[in-house]
Amino acid sequence: MESLDNLIEVIDSIEARDRERYSPTPNAMKAEGKSGREHIGTVEHFFSKISVVAISLTSSLNVGDIIEIGTEEDAIRQKVSEMQIDRNDVYEAHAGSSIGIKTKHVVEPGSPVYKVTF
Repeated sequence: MESLDNLIEVIDSIEARDRERYSPTPNAMKAEGKSGREHIGTVEHFFSKISVVAISLTSSLNVGDIIEIGTEEDAIRQKVSEMQIDRNDVYEAHAGSSIGIKTKHVVEPGSPVYKVTF
């Protein structure tokens, strides 16, 4: 049982290190001279039963992009692994579109949505 606990601790430390390495904070990005955040839309609705956020876009977004939802102090960050428009999978969406994205986090309607660039 002790070896299992040790293994879990090692895995947790590796995951924490990778999060730091591959997900720099906005402040760290600013320190490196990278602007990092572009406002691309607003949360219209959060569907809690299926953990999907509906976003009204003011700029384009692609599958594979990294987004932040919320203010800089409390934003959640995630990679867009899939998105839908009218229940159809799409790989890109443009300004004026209303999209749905699966998320693991609860988000509030009205929250700003940013595209993060590295």
